[in-house]
Amino acid sequence: MSFLPRFSRCLEILTAGLLLVVVGLVSAQVVARYVFNASLTWSEEAARMTFVYLTFLGAALALGRDRNLKIDLFVGRLSRRARLWLDLSLHGLSLAFVLVVLAYSIPLLQRLYPTPTPALQWSMVVFYAGIPVGSLAMVAYLIRNIRAAVAELRRGEAGPPC
Repeated sequence: MSFLPRFSRCLEILTAGLLLVVVGLVSAQVVARYVFNASLTWSEEAARMTFVYLTFLGAALALGRDRNLKIDLFVGRLSRRARLWLDLSLHGLSLAFVLVVLAYSIPLLQRLYPTPTPALQWSMVVFYAGIPVGSLAMVAYLIRNIRAAVAELRRGEAGPPC
């Protein structure tokens, strides 16, 4: 069994858990504020932190499932070979973009290390670590997609579309 299917399953479980945590935190804040007339000082911060992780890990999962937002009005009219070349190009551009995000997120974490969050007093690194973690997951999926597109092109004609 390959690494990525097991990784995808773990990512599915993790993102489902994070979604439950966000719903729980926001619900607790609403109940505390409007039922007990007492605000939880930490729940909003924890919900935002969880949402950062949920956003980047969910984006990686969507990329892995090939369920990211696409408008394929014109792509559907292309030949199979042209679609493969377009997919390969888009995966390459996506990989370059994610690598830039990853490259900028590491120095950001280094600068944020000594800074505590206002309510929880955790390092801001905990808050923003979801960015490089999700980016690394996206890199793994994009490399898989690029390899699959290259293999598919090798099975067909090798040249680029005219």
